Amino acid sequence: MDGSISKRYLPGVQCTTVYRAIVSAVLVVMCVITSIAARPYDRITFHRIPAFARKYRTSCTTCHTAAPKLNVLGEAFRLNGYQFPENDALLRNDDPVPLGADEWKELWPRAIWPGEIPGSAALALRVQSDVQVTRRAGQPTVSLRFPQEVYLLAGSTLGEDIGAFVEVEWTQEGGVEVLQAKFKFQNLLPWLPKRSLNAWVGLQNLYLFTFADRQIDRAGRQKFLWQQFRPSDLELRNPATNETLQSANTFRLPQTQAAVELNGLLTSRVFFGFGLAQGTRNTVDDNNRKDLYYKIRYKLGGLGLDGHYPDGGQPVLGGGGQLFDRTLIVEHFGYFGAQPVEGNRQDEHRSFGVNARGLVGPLDIGVGYVWGSNDNPWGAAAAAGMRYSSVFGKAEYLLFPWFMASFKFDTFGVDVPAARAIGFTEGTLDQTRVLPGVIILIRQNIRGVIEGEFYTEHAGSSARGERRPHNLWFRLDVAF
Repeated sequence: MDGSISKRYLPGVQCTTVYRAIVSAVLVVMCVITSIAARPYDRITFHRIPAFARKYRTSCTTCHTAAPKLNVLGEAFRLNGYQFPENDALLRNDDPVPLGADEWKELWPRAIWPGEIPGSAALALRVQSDVQVTRRAGQPTVSLRFPQEVYLLAGSTLGEDIGAFVEVEWTQEGGVEVLQAKFKFQNLLPWLPKRSLNAWVGLQNLYLFTFADRQIDRAGRQKFLWQQFRPSDLELRNPATNETLQSANTFRLPQTQAAVELNGLLTSRVFFGFGLAQGTRNTVDDNNRKDLYYKIRYKLGGLGLDGHYPDGGQPVLGGGGQLFDRTLIVEHFGYFGAQPVEGNRQDEHRSFGVNARGLVGPLDIGVGYVWGSNDNPWGAAAAAGMRYSSVFGKAEYLLFPWFMASFKFDTFGVDVPAARAIGFTEGTLDQTRVLPGVIILIRQNIRGVIEGEFYTEHAGSSARGERRPHNLWFRLDVAF
């Protein structure tokens, strides 16, 4: 890596890497062969990677381990409103367009405080294409999802202490949808310590956990089960009457939604956030109530959340431009909300989570637990509550700067004792699975993923007398 960023954060690391990798996966019964090869290359050019890399003229691995998975500097950059913790102005190679002279600052409030807009289009595209090999009741099926998802991404600073981010998604199933459109106002009160109070406003990812979050820490393809769960996914049946129960509550805990969040750093090691959220993806609130949430994170050792090392601290440097760390991160969140259900009832719900994650050089390992309850997901149909819980974890290891081995596991269970008592005894979402995989950086902005999904328990399939729905996924993920 060349340039001022590498000299400031990664001294001694060169961005010149020569490699050739051929990875093949052969499925005997499924007859699928995938080969991914990377040609040797010399000095990387930075003209075809996303918006922030264009703005700062730097490598993807300055902020990412395997994009979108952030390294410790990338997380500090995100928390700082898309500005590097130090020397942000000196690091820029893409000069912004000023909206007023600096002298206007001295005239405020008798003049408008000057701002800026990006000097070039702050846009990027991300295209994800998948191959799914799954085992159904009859024979294996192969599905080509080309593409599966396309993202339009825009991000930039709008002057000092203001950042903006927009994410628009197209999927095969859902069409076009705006996932995020948010603004970050950093350092709200200038007499407080820097970065101790910020406001993030808009349609946004709440980042209740950074551990395994889709934009911060997920290297593989598959989400954890608790990240996909909606109360409406559970259908119960009374075998005596053949009646069914299914909730109208489609709330999913990690979904993006309109929110106002206040957050900041209590110290360089402690991050907090609390917010008011819409509780739904709709632009109009469907029950005129707002959800509340909080989150807290503690980081022991390594690079601080403010982007600074303690006295005597220094980066843990890996080969080929990767930035490592030695740290323990602990996170906790709470979420309290309500959703309208049948009979003009409100389904009050709450969720809590905790995790611990360790980074030791090329090893990233962690485990977490999420618990939640719903008071009345079926409304007037049944006076019954629901409880769910999940244990999940992962281990990732960078065998080479461009090759990561991954292993994830999770369990998920739902308990509805009151509904069982009144005869709804059939129907469950209890599952246990393991997800081994590999992630290959064909280029820094071109990622290949091979990930298996193998169930040791899938109660729904067992109840129907079906085989467990194992899957094998191949993904090509390109950002430019």
